[in-house]
Amino acid sequence: MIPQSDVEMTDEELEPVTLPSRTYRFDRANGRISSQTVDGIEAVKQAVFKILSTQRFEHLIYSSNYGNEMDPGAVRGRAVFESEVERWVKEALTQDDRISSVSGFSFEYGMDTAKVRFTVDTIEFGTYQEEQEV
Repeated sequence: MIPQSDVEMTDEELEPVTLPSRTYRFDRANGRISSQTVDGIEAVKQAVFKILSTQRFEHLIYSSNYGNEMDPGAVRGRAVFESEVERWVKEALTQDDRISSVSGFSFEYGMDTAKVRFTVDTIEFGTYQEEQEV
């Protein structure tokens, strides 16, 4: 038997709601998920780390909008490298509806690596500085 109701809803009556950003804490040092939860800016920081650590289209569990498409080995020259890393990071992170923009990129080069620093602007939780090694 199919449940019946006298109340009919139309699309005009539905309002979009913002989903909570609460999630389980990820312990980077030990590579474990904790039973504790995080919310707000800490949840966004964790999401940024996970997005930039996940290759897009590699895992079926994630949608095609999740992850990054970084391929630093395919780029030659510092100017092109910096431009491409900036594009990759922006495209990956702005898929998250909590992040409004990514800006202020700076690069620090080592022997075989580059550290990328940038500012993440969130819609509700403010801004923060992130650093990733490429």
